[in-house]
Amino acid sequence: MVNGSEFPGLPIPCLQPFTIFHLPFPDPKRQAQPRREKSHNPPVSAETDLLDHLVLLVREGGEIAQSARQDLQREIKPDGSIVSAGDKNVEEFLRPKLQELIPGTGVYGEEFGNDGEGPNGLWAVDPVDGTSNYVFGSPLWGVSVALIQQDVLVAGAVFLPDLNEMYAAAWGEGATCNGRPLENIPAGPIKSVELMSYNDNLVKAYPAQPWPGKMRCSGAFVIDAMWVAQQRFRGLIGIRGKLYDIAASILINTEIGAIVSYIDGTTMDIKELKSGITIPKPYTFLPEGAGPLLPAV
Repeated sequence: MVNGSEFPGLPIPCLQPFTIFHLPFPDPKRQAQPRREKSHNPPVSAETDLLDHLVLLVREGGEIAQSARQDLQREIKPDGSIVSAGDKNVEEFLRPKLQELIPGTGVYGEEFGNDGEGPNGLWAVDPVDGTSNYVFGSPLWGVSVALIQQDVLVAGAVFLPDLNEMYAAAWGEGATCNGRPLENIPAGPIKSVELMSYNDNLVKAYPAQPWPGKMRCSGAFVIDAMWVAQQRFRGLIGIRGKLYDIAASILINTEIGAIVSYIDGTTMDIKELKSGITIPKPYTFLPEGAGPLLPAV
């Protein structure tokens, strides 16, 4: 695996349509990976080769966003959120590069919409997650990209440029930060002293509901999700958003033992979310045995 911390200036190779990356479609019935010991020398596979190239592209996308801050232009979208030139520049860079990496794929990105899934899958792209943090100079933002094939998350990378943390995962191969395997998330309930990511939107939606742990929120989903993967946070409760916001983070966390579901324990339907709908109800990234947080209705 590429260790992003060791190659900060590595140029992106000229990517041609590699037949090695026409991956066999995964079993759509596959569940989250069981908790297991990680090897420091994982086997080489098409998935890990793909991931090395994906990491390079996502890193360059983060560097483009950092450069765009030198003359940052921003505007307000119809939904009231901020969009910057950095967001657009990153997605404009990533879209053709990802489709060169695996021909026959579509792209579903935050800024330029959903092409629809191609015969070899769909890329879910959030070019800058945490745009408000990004435009006002906070280091808490990131770039997120995932590949979906037959409704299964196959590969994903999240880069936190200002923190120089590159997270990556391939289906069935575990997850890493800067090339080093992440530890499995310990099972068990959330203690009152442990940190949990959720925000005031959740509190307003469920004013009488107590939540476990101590409330924290960085203002960028990918920050909080990667801090769950790093065990800086014990878990996460998200509300709203789209598939491109969460896709890579789901794969990275489930590969190290997290249980990702809706807040009532029901399964998130990737096929449904690929259509572009807003995530219909709150969802959680939790240790095994810590949920569900609400009963199913």
